[in-house]
Amino acid sequence: MEQTNQTPQSVEMTELEQALTAENEKLIAQVEELTAQNENLTKTVARLQSSADKSDTYLTQLVAMKNDFESYKRRMKFNGDQAKAEGVASVVTKLIDICDNFELASKHLDGDNLKAFQMIQQQFMQTLASFGVLPMDVSGKDFDCLTMEALSQMDCGEENKGKVVQVYKNGYLMGDKVLRYAQVIVGA
Repeated sequence: MEQTNQTPQSVEMTELEQALTAENEKLIAQVEELTAQNENLTKTVARLQSSADKSDTYLTQLVAMKNDFESYKRRMKFNGDQAKAEGVASVVTKLIDICDNFELASKHLDGDNLKAFQMIQQQFMQTLASFGVLPMDVSGKDFDCLTMEALSQMDCGEENKGKVVQVYKNGYLMGDKVLRYAQVIVGA
């Protein structure tokens, strides 16, 4: 029989070395397993980050589309309001000519006919006023080329120089917009 010259201390070292080697192998296996799990988690994080980036991109696009749509709605409302105002102004401009005819006709009537006619004319003017259309009051005022059209000049004394001395046709405003310029004769 072969005897080994091992002392109890060396036997203990060998068992300790074996235990440490076994423990070391377990730890290496755990490290490899954790490394594999870490790689899987890294890939999952990368996929999640990619999805989050896509979500952010979609959210940004959605917010931009919402803002564009809100802007579109405001623009359409403005365009609709503007088209309505232009339509009203177009119709009212044609009705203003009827006002001129009322004024001419009232010069040729008298008595009860004139009163009835003036009532109709007043009702017509109130209807125009309900649309925001008002006649300009320019008689005796300084000439303003932004609201008046000078047909001629008339010598009416120094105190009337540059002032409206006669109104040929009334001018009309709708808000701040001139629908028809007042046609006037200006003092020279």
